[in-house]
Amino acid sequence: MMHNLKSLFARSFFSGLVTALIAQANLSAAAETSLARDANEGWRFIRGEHVGAEAPAFDDSTWMVLDLPHDWSIEPEREIDADAAKGSHDPATPEGPSVGYFRGGIGWYRLHFNAELTDAEKELELILHGAQQECDIWVNGNHVAFQPHGYIPRVVEIAKHLKRQSRDNVIAIRVSNPESNTRWYAGSGLYRGVSLRSHAPLYIPTWGVRADTVWLNENKALVQLQIEVRNNLATPEDVALEAEFISPRGERTRHPLGSLRISPTTTECINQTIEVSTVAPWSPETPQLYRVNVKLFQGDHTFDLAQTAFGIRTIAVDAKTGLLLNGKPMKLFGACLHHDNGLLGAAAFPDAERRRVRLMKASGFNAIRTSHNPPSSAFLDACDEEGVLVIDEFADTWELPKKPNGYQRYFDAHWESDLRSMLARDFNHPSVIMWSIGNEIAERFNPRGIVIGSRLAAFVRSWDARRPITNAINSPWENANLATDWEGNDPAFRFLDVGGYNYAWNHYESDHARFPQRVMVGTESYPHEALENWRLIEAHPYIIGDFVWTGMDHIGESGIGHTEYIDSSANPETTGLKNWDPMPWPFWVNWSGDLDLIGNKKPQSLYRDVVWRRSPVEILVHEPIPAGKKEKVGAWGWPAELPMWNWSGNERKPLEVSVYSRGGQVRLELNGRMIGEQTIDRSKSITAKFTVPWEPGVLTAKVIENGKVIAVKELRTSGVPKRLRAVAEVTRAPTSRSSLVFVRIEILDETGAVVTDAAVDLTASVVGEAELKAFGSANPEDPRSFLDNQATSFRGHALAILRSTGKLGKAQINLSAPGLEPTSLTIDFKP
Repeated sequence: MMHNLKSLFARSFFSGLVTALIAQANLSAAAETSLARDANEGWRFIRGEHVGAEAPAFDDSTWMVLDLPHDWSIEPEREIDADAAKGSHDPATPEGPSVGYFRGGIGWYRLHFNAELTDAEKELELILHGAQQECDIWVNGNHVAFQPHGYIPRVVEIAKHLKRQSRDNVIAIRVSNPESNTRWYAGSGLYRGVSLRSHAPLYIPTWGVRADTVWLNENKALVQLQIEVRNNLATPEDVALEAEFISPRGERTRHPLGSLRISPTTTECINQTIEVSTVAPWSPETPQLYRVNVKLFQGDHTFDLAQTAFGIRTIAVDAKTGLLLNGKPMKLFGACLHHDNGLLGAAAFPDAERRRVRLMKASGFNAIRTSHNPPSSAFLDACDEEGVLVIDEFADTWELPKKPNGYQRYFDAHWESDLRSMLARDFNHPSVIMWSIGNEIAERFNPRGIVIGSRLAAFVRSWDARRPITNAINSPWENANLATDWEGNDPAFRFLDVGGYNYAWNHYESDHARFPQRVMVGTESYPHEALENWRLIEAHPYIIGDFVWTGMDHIGESGIGHTEYIDSSANPETTGLKNWDPMPWPFWVNWSGDLDLIGNKKPQSLYRDVVWRRSPVEILVHEPIPAGKKEKVGAWGWPAELPMWNWSGNERKPLEVSVYSRGGQVRLELNGRMIGEQTIDRSKSITAKFTVPWEPGVLTAKVIENGKVIAVKELRTSGVPKRLRAVAEVTRAPTSRSSLVFVRIEILDETGAVVTDAAVDLTASVVGEAELKAFGSANPEDPRSFLDNQATSFRGHALAILRSTGKLGKAQINLSAPGLEPTSLTIDFKP
């Protein structure tokens, strides 16, 4: 039967399909499998509306040929639209700062592939992993699906629409980003890719295997398997199932699951519990994954083999003990993240998704809230493998709008199928510890909202009785009568297992007095309130964690993390930007992240390191404040201070220095001279402030306990830029079009120190088996294109992203800057 599968597709991007399936499944050649295969290469694309483009005979010969994932919003619509000063940004876009000044619109994708007559007994699924924002799908001119939720995958059976006699079948997908649809940058296009899955008429559907840990102790666990089986034949069929567990150590055990008779054109479920001995639990410290292969067969003939990874772990919450993972108390050191990948736009390359997860964990975060929609499968795979916990969120709106063209237009008709897809796809990910049914839902406290919320929560529980459910709830500003009455939110908490509090830490203790059984989590918080939040979390078990807005900078919500200068005599309540206002053009990044757009730590991240006891001391120096001005910091902002002692041109001018520490006493020195000592009242603060006249050299902070120095931090004035350094985060990468290599670029002085205030014009070139996919910096006010080979460093750093050509070989990136020593490095691409 394998030769039929092998001949199903003749296009080059399916070469090696059979070999890959056998290798993954460890099956004999007689077995049929239905593992999905990426179909991301060789798509044709064009922007704009093109009437009739769904028709197979439509002439797409002049369209761009590209490989997914793809986000067209970061590309100029035409070459003549490119502007060196503003890149692909359009200051006239309707949503302006909300979307980082990028445009949406309409785009068409078409894929040509072959289907052979000998495959008539096979069926074929198209799996659309994500199209932003909504899309229609045709197969050979037949409309097969409409998907309105841009973050939800869609599975469509398309075999009946194939032309088996033809060597040219066409999938056409019209994607629409209607603009005025989200409050952040969503991107546009097939940004999460497409898969195709060939299977027999008797099969296990996509996401049809669920593995659920019932209980766990030190030595054993009980895992419940639930398997769906679909019979598309015209006759009833008797089938049997068997599961093979593969432990993290590679140990294999086989478990018969029993038999069942399936009626024609129906789906049946089988449930079985399996005891696992010498168990290897999943946790953030030990992210150990099991695999299960479920075989569907009749006698000696295997119809299907489904595979999934899962982790053995338990979750429980209550107000007395808080969050228990595998029976042990745990706090959530959390970050909210939107879905874009910075210089790549929304394109969900697996390597980019994994990089964000690793950056979060390296910065101390053990949990991510996927704001405000489900993430990509690749993101969750990375969280599973890296050991990061996830709150998986469904939607930003229900029926009431936040933007005119948002998901509320389709909610009533599509919420159930969309939520089902999210739960089915994400169920086996051990990193997902909580479901969120919404974020700041406008109708959450009114009668209709209570009906909707209760219905969503009940639907989730019908799928998953073990994970808790939350909803991110904000002050009820949507209702003028309740705007100052937090208690107006009470009805919205009734059907939740964990109450989500957005910017409401000051209500934790009072709400606990009213509802002592309520478990609480800070689903969003301001960066500058990290200490206040964390003190309450440490003091009370019923508060299980906090998620800052945001863990990393993202495109759009431009400049909400702002700071500005106003006249020193002005009233900050009535002067300048409002707390929640964006910054004007050319600001295009939110700027509230702990990490910047390319992954470097920002000042608030260093402060958080002290709050979380990851660092004993940090020094931040405020930039010179213009004469006659004072600083006004927005709600998500941070003072304009940096871990830097490069302030040339400000000799002897006084600068404000903040030393952050949980130590009792702090001493500050400049070039060996003591500036001063301060005692920190640790019941109120972790901050000591000094005024220091600037001179070049070494600024040193020492933390003193009981007369002894227990920690030291230094800032040194660097020299002028002399050379470039390029550091590849990996030096070997797979030969796949989905493979990326991130190259960090630093501006160094003659001693090898990073010049932390360097803004240097850079040029990059790549030769060999890679292309320059993106090139730029984290500067929130530099809107130039990051798709060409020119960039300017920001605070001494830039980032280049290389994409494999898909061929075996080496690639070399060359970097230069006027007056500086150039550099280069080589990447090895191997299978």
